[in-house]
Parts: sequence; structure tokens; C-alpha cells
Amino acid sequence: MRLFNITAQVYKNNDVSKQSLLINQIVDADCDKKALDNFNLHFPSIEYNLVKVYSVEEISQDAS
Repeated sequence: MRLFNITAQVYKNNDVSKQSLLINQIVDADCDKKALDNFNLHFPSIEYNLVKVYSVEEISQDAS
């Protein structure tokens, strides 16, 4: 498995002004498409509404 950092724009469901926040979430997956699919599958939230996914980037795991 590889690690991917997903950056997305969300807002709180109870916020009438819909002020957006940027979030980052780390997801384990075989490829970027599967990482995004896993994120979309597990993100549905009672507290937040997803507006847009900005990036899906693989995180380097260099052995130091």
C-alpha cells in the first residue's frame, strides 16, 4: 500500500454562511484513483459537506 494526501474544501453543515475550510486526509491505497475512491466512500459526514477535492498526492516514504 502507498500513502496519499488528499486536500479538499469542506464546510460545516450547520454554517449558514458556508464558510469553507481546507482539510488534508491521509489515505492508504494502491493508486491515486483508489485513494480518491476510498476518500469519497468514507468522507460522508454528519458534520461537514464536501465541496471539492483539490489534490491527491502520493506521500514519499523514503527510508532514512
